[in-house]
Amino acid sequence: MAMRPHAIGLFVLAVLATPLLTRAAPAADSQSVSSDPSANATVKAPLEMIHVLFHNPVDMKAARLSVTDKNGKPVDVGQAMQMGTDGKLLMAMPKTPLPAGTYHVTWQVKGTNGSPLQGQFTFIAK
Repeated sequence: MAMRPHAIGLFVLAVLATPLLTRAAPAADSQSVSSDPSANATVKAPLEMIHVLFHNPVDMKAARLSVTDKNGKPVDVGQAMQMGTDGKLLMAMPKTPLPAGTYHVTWQVKGTNGSPLQGQFTFIAK
């Protein structure tokens, strides 16, 4: 089966772009990240807190965490805050617990080396 040059170009672009789109952090800081709720999870509503946990400490001073509902409407989660003293846990508390629905979380911090780290995930509250 022969591939057309256009299809080959798209395939090569997809292969090269996939690592860039799926990484939660740049290689310079080699962060691994987990969250609660986890990506694509279904959790019990109402939900009172959202957490992002980093493998290594990060600079929380510039931390940002935003939440939107399935229609893209912002959810008021106040200012993201550090939990604990090790610089590894970011938390946000919605002003009112999240009712049933689909939510998208976007977060940003800086690695201890100054490199920007960012990620996103979606979950469902039922």
